[in-house]
Amino acid sequence: MVDLLLRANLCGEAEALAAWQSWCRVRDFDDIAWPEMRLLVPLAPRLHRLDPANPVLPRVDGIAKHLWTSTQLALFQSGPILAALNRAGIPFVVFKGAAQYAEGLARGRRIMGDVDLLVHRGKAVAALDVLEAEGWQASNGESFDLLRELARIRLSGNFRKGTHGEVDLHISPFHFARLDFELDESFWGLAQPAMLAGQSVRVPDPTDSILLLLAHSTTSESGDWAMDIAARLTAQPIDWPALSNRAARRGIVPACLSSLRYLREELGVPVPEEALARLAAVRVPLGERLKAWSNIRDRAERGLVEKAANRVADRMLRKRGFSVVVKDRRAIFVGRSRLPILRLIGKATPLSGLPQDAGLEQRFRLASMDRDRRLLLRLAFPRPAMSRRIFFDVTMDGVGIARLRSRAGGERTGTPVERTFSLPLPRGASGAEVVIRARPVRFIPPDEPPEGRAALAAIEFRICEAVLA
Repeated sequence: MVDLLLRANLCGEAEALAAWQSWCRVRDFDDIAWPEMRLLVPLAPRLHRLDPANPVLPRVDGIAKHLWTSTQLALFQSGPILAALNRAGIPFVVFKGAAQYAEGLARGRRIMGDVDLLVHRGKAVAALDVLEAEGWQASNGESFDLLRELARIRLSGNFRKGTHGEVDLHISPFHFARLDFELDESFWGLAQPAMLAGQSVRVPDPTDSILLLLAHSTTSESGDWAMDIAARLTAQPIDWPALSNRAARRGIVPACLSSLRYLREELGVPVPEEALARLAAVRVPLGERLKAWSNIRDRAERGLVEKAANRVADRMLRKRGFSVVVKDRRAIFVGRSRLPILRLIGKATPLSGLPQDAGLEQRFRLASMDRDRRLLLRLAFPRPAMSRRIFFDVTMDGVGIARLRSRAGGERTGTPVERTFSLPLPRGASGAEVVIRARPVRFIPPDEPPEGRAALAAIEFRICEAVLA
């Protein structure tokens, strides 16, 4: 369906009209998906020429006005964090949709849900400190203590403030790519100054912008990447030999080649034949081909074979110097509730001086230890009205060490629930202060209705028992 709307946006009028009419025949307007809505916005003005009598035009216009307004509000509410990063002296680059707006290339009311920000890997923690100081919150509800520990392995993370403010903070603009210090330095050196939401920003040079859009194209449900590239090709010169060279060095040739072929051969976008020939001549190792093939489908739609292929590809690519998405458990402990086996067989030492009252945060100090131990926690909280996830973040002397998760709710609302967790203590834990914080399932917008808050908010809890095993 996205393909038909891209054709309606970018192809010549006859083919565009045929694509639009095909889309109308197979789609129920009351059931269209978010990626389709995004492409209806730039298409709206063209439809008044292509199909002026279509009865859905008023609804398309309404969607376009609503989503474009939401985008402008998102830009407005995200502007202050750009200013704060500038004040803190943290260099950053905006890319994807934010760069299109900053360069005046947001053709046809380009829709944008968040502002993509790239900072140097070594500045990630400093950027997190600025976000925390400015009152932003992680979209998934995680505490900043945990996020600072995860900053060394996470390639990106979303943060929100207010009703519309949202930024996506990156330490790499790629979901996976070969690490290349020289190319990284070149990327930052070629970045150009621009203005976004009234603030000074930097944007990638046009060739790097095209490369980033192509790198994200095969893993995106949206067709924004194609619209953005088409807008750039009509307004900016692209160094195609440099793009081919950078794609080869980054190890992302398959995504670039397949997407450029689609743009040229299916949508009629003026991609030079020479650019395709250069990319087609690049020798692509098996790991890179396997990664590209296994990532074509959205993560939620991948089968077992594709998931297995992705894991194999990641193993191969890590050995060849690639940066890929990794699980949080490589940096911190992620634990679910479990039976307290060590407690049941008596191999545990209870801790004293635990807080007695319920709250969203509990603190206590560990006893002196002469060896590495595990901490067993038995936590109690009222049963939620509906089944939902429950999360706790654990820090030790201000450093995130664990994320605990469980599920509870439904029948017998309000009756006590107990969950037991076992987590390893890092070296140097003797005598340290442990803080356990209940956290929300995700960011809760100011306008969230009461029933939504009940399903998402952090839950007060108390510590029934804490022992060293």
